Formats: sequence, C-alpha cells, structure tokens
Amino acid sequence: MVKIPKGESFLPNYTTRELTELYHKEEDPKAKLRLLAAILRKEGKTFNEIGSSLKYPLTTVRDWLIRLQSEGISRKCNKKQPGRSKRLTDEQIENLKPILSKSPQEQGFPFIIWTTKLVMQLIEMLYNVSYKPDQVRRILHRLGFSCQKPRPIHRKANINLQEDFKKTSNSEFNHLSAVDTRSYFWMKASFR
Repeated sequence: MVKIPKGESFLPNYTTRELTELYHKEEDPKAKLRLLAAILRKEGKTFNEIGSSLKYPLTTVRDWLIRLQSEGISRKCNKKQPGRSKRLTDEQIENLKPILSKSPQEQGFPFIIWTTKLVMQLIEMLYNVSYKPDQVRRILHRLGFSCQKPRPIHRKANINLQEDFKKTSNSEFNHLSAVDTRSYFWMKASFR
C-alpha cells in the first residue's frame, strides 16, 4: 500500500497557490477535479474528506492522488488510449476502389450489383480479414460510395398506364388542392 503524504509534503514542488492558479487556468473538467483534490490534500485533508466534498469514492480520489504524487502534475489529464489497430492498411482500402468501380461480374462474381455482404466476401477473399456489415459500410462510405436502394417496381406494372394516370389525375383533382388541408380525417380508432 502506497502511503501518500498530506500537507506541504504532498507535491513538494508546488505550493497551494500554484495549484490554485493551475486549477483556474485548466479548461478540462476532469483535470480540474483532480487539481481540486490535490489542493485539498495539500491543505491537509484526508481521503474521506476529499471524497465527500467532491462526491467521489475514496478509491478514485486515492488513485488520482497517487498518480499525481508519483508521476507528476502532468497526470492531471487522462492518458490517450491508442485503440485497436486497423485490420486493413490505408493502401489495401484504396486498392478496393478500382475493384468496386467495376461490376461484380467483371470481378468473377455472379451478381449484377455490389452489396454489403458481397463486399464483405471480397475483402475476406483478398485480404483474409472478416468485417461486420457496419464496418464495411464505413469503409465504402470512406471510399466515396453511397448506399443506393432500388425503388421496387411490380413485375406486372404497366408504365404507360401509370404515366397516363399521372397526366389525367392532375387535371381531375386540381379542385381538391384549394380545400383546407387542416380538415379532420377518418382513421380506425386504436384504443378500442
């Protein structure tokens, strides 16, 4: 168990006044809280007193002060977490663009258009890396592709009749556009 001094022996290179000045200049709220804990410890407060005044658990306050004492005042801020590394390099991702610019049939697939699942299979085939659909969509978006959904057309639809209807319906129902659109309308009651 690490013993943390209190009073003037805590952070001996800084005075209470210097810590207070750092506190007022700091913009990061978490760093401000840690500096406030350091100021209270410098004033001789116990962990329980600091924790109750800041409304933080004793262990959290203790961890902050241990880091400040052992690693210096720079530990008032969180360390940057590196995150998970990329599974495909930027070059590999850029190499997908010319492949996806051509149709799947030209690439040896028996499909007409690229789908997310098909691109997933392509990536796995080329680079032996498996992605989830959302990740593939992000990669495609980054490459400048956008998701397009075809508008469904019924196989028995007569396009000529539809066009004729559009032409005649506009003239037949023009008088309805002058009617008040805020009128009541009928719908099935859902609460019965």
